[in-house]
Amino acid sequence: MIPLLVPVISFAVLRGAGLLGITVLNNLELPLRIALCLMFLLTASAHWGRGRPDLIRMVPPAFSNAGLLVAITGVLEILGAIGLPLPWTARLAAGCLAILLLALFPPMSARHGNASRSWDGRRQGCWCGERFKSCFRGR
Repeated sequence: MIPLLVPVISFAVLRGAGLLGITVLNNLELPLRIALCLMFLLTASAHWGRGRPDLIRMVPPAFSNAGLLVAITGVLEILGAIGLPLPWTARLAAGCLAILLLALFPPMSARHGNASRSWDGRRQGCWCGERFKSCFRGR
């Protein structure tokens, strides 16, 4: 829930600051890019915090070094987040983050649907149906 609240609240605050006279924020684009930057920085922090073991469990067994992959994706999220507010890198950062999210979506969705179990058998939460999950499992 917090990764949803951070961009919503930060966008409201930044946009409000723009409407109150901070001219650089008196548009929709920059406050939105900064809000997304903050969200990606927050989600990237899970790659080294308390959520790290959960992220490692989401990595399919076909990949040998799950911890390294989690660290690499965290660094990529940070780099993308840093690039979002900068006008000369915003499009490239947005495109790279979109590709990263598309690449990470199948393993996350395959392990989170309908209280399924992670690769190591631990029970996970739910957010999508069995039918949707099966698309990514190949069954």
